[in-house]
Amino acid sequence: MRTKVLAVIAAATLLLSACGQGEEAENTPSAPPSVSAEDAKSTSLDDITVEGKVGEKPKVEFEAPLVVDEAAESVISEGKGEKVADGEQVTAQMTLVSGTTGEVIESSYDSKSPAGFPMDKKQISEGLYNALLDTKVGSRVLMSLNGSAQQGQPAQTLVYVIDIEKTTKPLTHAEGEKVDQSNNPVTVTWADNGEPSISKPKGKAPKELESYTTIEGEGPKVKEGQSVAVHYSGWLWDDNSKYFDSSWQDGRGPFAVDPVGQAQVIDGWNEGLVGAKVGSQIVLVVPPDKGYGEQGSPPNIPGDATLVFVIDILSAQG
Repeated sequence: MRTKVLAVIAAATLLLSACGQGEEAENTPSAPPSVSAEDAKSTSLDDITVEGKVGEKPKVEFEAPLVVDEAAESVISEGKGEKVADGEQVTAQMTLVSGTTGEVIESSYDSKSPAGFPMDKKQISEGLYNALLDTKVGSRVLMSLNGSAQQGQPAQTLVYVIDIEKTTKPLTHAEGEKVDQSNNPVTVTWADNGEPSISKPKGKAPKELESYTTIEGEGPKVKEGQSVAVHYSGWLWDDNSKYFDSSWQDGRGPFAVDPVGQAQVIDGWNEGLVGAKVGSQIVLVVPPDKGYGEQGSPPNIPGDATLVFVIDILSAQG
């Protein structure tokens, strides 16, 4: 289930959430060649000038190529909000600049949709986590990372300007009024910590996406384009003896769907999360054409599988 999540780092390269909208950016410049430290004309954050007000797309200048040996960060304008804390959901405007060419690769200001991501080292890079931890909301942060040759980008120093807009503390599990489940194809039960289990599905697997609410939250409805934090577990309709994936396990923590509606998750999620209230728990029954289709997702999900997800909606931003 955990496909590429935009605005997080899988290894060393940070990807902007709002820019790609679930696809590789079409206007990204051709990948320049890698540059060695010996050929660098700029070698530290001190060689970078950032102009413009927080809340506006920054103008980033330095003599290219730039090579910074170690990941580095600097607060270039301190905000007046509360400090960013571990476990919070961050909303930020992010601008990415190539250290090799000095050109902007992507900026969420261009798409008018800020990035959303959790302060969780298992979902974002340690560099991003360290740069933002204990930094005040409203700050502008300058950060450099050494990106490896992946996700369409060359091995090079990458420069980020991050404007922290706001943070929220997600719920730990769904909170609200439990709803009658007699008409649902599965019955959900809960462990003491809120982790769900399901009964064997009743009837035939549906051909269309179906959604059922088991806990009705009191928060706002999820809107397309928001960054949504969820807990989830997924089962095969035809074999629900054990989930095939669950964010409750292995201490993973909540999972970010960003931006919902166009996130790089299955269609059943992009469609089924919109309109549900924050704090709610929903059951999504996902037919193959809204899931992994004929090819499945080996080894756990066979082709043409109908899937059952129980999803706790913990927060929605943006």
